Amino acid sequence: MRGRIAVAALVLLLSGCASAPAPDPSSWAVRPAPVTAGPEVRTATGDAARRAAEVAAAWPGSPAQQAWDHGYFPVEDATEWAPEGAFRSGADKAAYLSGHLDLATALPVSVSGLAEVRFPDGSRLTLPQRSAQDVLGRLTHRGDPCATDCDTRLTITAVRPGTTTVATSRGRATIPVWEFTLSGYDGPFRYPAVASQAPAPGPTVDLVDGVSTVLDSVSADGLVLTAGVPHGSCDTVRPGEVHETDRAVVLIGRVDHASSRHCDAALRFTPVEFRLSRPLGARTVLGLADGRPQAQPNLRG
Repeated sequence: MRGRIAVAALVLLLSGCASAPAPDPSSWAVRPAPVTAGPEVRTATGDAARRAAEVAAAWPGSPAQQAWDHGYFPVEDATEWAPEGAFRSGADKAAYLSGHLDLATALPVSVSGLAEVRFPDGSRLTLPQRSAQDVLGRLTHRGDPCATDCDTRLTITAVRPGTTTVATSRGRATIPVWEFTLSGYDGPFRYPAVASQAPAPGPTVDLVDGVSTVLDSVSADGLVLTAGVPHGSCDTVRPGEVHETDRAVVLIGRVDHASSRHCDAALRFTPVEFRLSRPLGARTVLGLADGRPQAQPNLRG
């Protein structure tokens, strides 16, 4: 989701519209009819095509590609998991977000300092373990956004090792977590005991004649990708284009920006069909502006 919000913010900047949170294409309440690319393959042209070629050429052998294919690369938010129904009150939520936590138990200590990620194909990856002390330190040293109910504090009554599953580039993996039990809560708050190997997002590139898209679905034969093209309320979405290599696919959205001053600032996503010259297969779909990989729907779990 964070990657989609970044794409949306970039597109609004380029189109001159005010920023607004980007919706998840999988949760669109009403889907407009897709803009189709027609039966022919539309090969990329112009400045956006040159950018797409750069993105595709940089992918093989890059740290991101190595982590995507062989490492632990989450494709969902994997920073923390709150119990269902949290929080009991606004005061509790403010205390949690402000790091107003008191430790009333001993923290477990790892012997080896290593932890294991297990993938659905049976393969395993050993990574440095993130300590429970590190988790506690990050929780208690958050920024303090507390404006009301600032006197409330929460008590940590137990900390135990556990596991959870996370959608990754290699399927839904089982990862180790630390489970923090807070007084008054039946379910634990969980935090990953390993760090993602995905490289930090780099700067995005300003695009002159194209926009980044958000992959939504892949046809059964792998020849048609449907992706959301973000645009302003009065803009017109046109059929997009594709840049393909043996290792990667980059989609280029095309939008005609309206000059009317009577358009609202709402951000919209229109699904567009992009036809490939051959099935997608094991190739990776990369973002045009940021060059980062986009997960196929079956990986998001």
